[in-house]
Amino acid sequence: MNQRFRVTFFSVLITTLVSLGIGGFALQDSHSAAIRQVDSRLNFVIQAALQNNQDLLNAALFALEAGRIDATVVLVTPRGEQIPLTQASQRFVVDTTSRNINSSVKQAISINSENPYRMKSIPLPEKEFLVVAISTADLEKDWRQNFSRLLAFLFLANLLAIALSFILLRNNSRKLEQQSLLRMQRFLSDAAHELRTPLTVIKGYSELLGSHKIETKEDQEKAFTRVDHEVKRMESLINDLLLSAELNEATHLDFEKYDISASLKTHLQDFEILSPDRVIESTIESGLHMKASGDHIDRLIQNIFSNIRRHTPVSAPVIVQLKSKGKEVQLRIEDGGPGLPEDAYKKASYEFERFDRSRSRDTGGSGLGLSIIAAIVKEHSGSISMSKSSLGGLAIHIQLPIK
Repeated sequence: MNQRFRVTFFSVLITTLVSLGIGGFALQDSHSAAIRQVDSRLNFVIQAALQNNQDLLNAALFALEAGRIDATVVLVTPRGEQIPLTQASQRFVVDTTSRNINSSVKQAISINSENPYRMKSIPLPEKEFLVVAISTADLEKDWRQNFSRLLAFLFLANLLAIALSFILLRNNSRKLEQQSLLRMQRFLSDAAHELRTPLTVIKGYSELLGSHKIETKEDQEKAFTRVDHEVKRMESLINDLLLSAELNEATHLDFEKYDISASLKTHLQDFEILSPDRVIESTIESGLHMKASGDHIDRLIQNIFSNIRRHTPVSAPVIVQLKSKGKEVQLRIEDGGPGLPEDAYKKASYEFERFDRSRSRDTGGSGLGLSIIAAIVKEHSGSISMSKSSLGGLAIHIQLPIK
């Protein structure tokens, strides 16, 4: 649901920004062009008046008639009194304060009032001014109408974006759910098969022992050893299944400060003691702390090293690297073993995956190690990728955020 909300939110945000950007630019450009036309009429009247210095007033009025310009022309006396010379069809009161007069001498200015207009002034002898003003009420009305149309278009575009996002996300969610269900079904099928195998062995030996068909003490001890081995394997599988279900059911919230550098060094020391024939190259940046579930990160590291011990030759080399990059901790562990099947490296998700179904029988493990590693990484909002190692085996690259 959160992913759907984020995708829908960003779709609406992008649609809004694009629509406002394009529509707003076009609207403002159109409005500016209309204002420039008004200024062109004002300049035409002003220039006509200036070209006839002996009779400025009549020249200005003649320019209005010649250009069919609907404008208000007033003469402002030194005392600030207005003498109307002509009145525009859309009546408005010209504000001839000294501030507006002085500003409009340099260039045309806009006056925002109940009836907005543009005005320009000409200084006359004896401290008088000739003011020419043209109403912009129609322009402002058109701008407001166009802006309302833009908002209506934006509303419809956002509705369409939400509908398309919902449809696409629903279809994509169904596909993901189907893929997850198929992985889960295969996962449960494998788990059931693995549980059935030790149960069958235990049941068989129990029946033989119960019916006294195994008579010698030596054979009985072998049978008990075999049963004990299968019980431990089944216990390991059940524990891994429970942990995997716990990790994939909900996000772990009670994270604490965790020194991943110290923990990795400790696990690496244990690994070196248990693997004396390996050449191990390590580069571990000290003092890297993060918010995490310490038990689960410990289990992640243990699983990686356990997988290497189980599935690679005892003399296979190993490279361990831990470093920080930006707001992330990056862990990379490579081995010189046989690696995974080729199609395993291309997978987008490693949850509910068991890449080699024969491994658990040969080594006593559950075969769920990589699945648990992927689930722990997901729990910590990190990412994991697996590739062919430079040593010839498996390279696991894990990125975890420093929260």
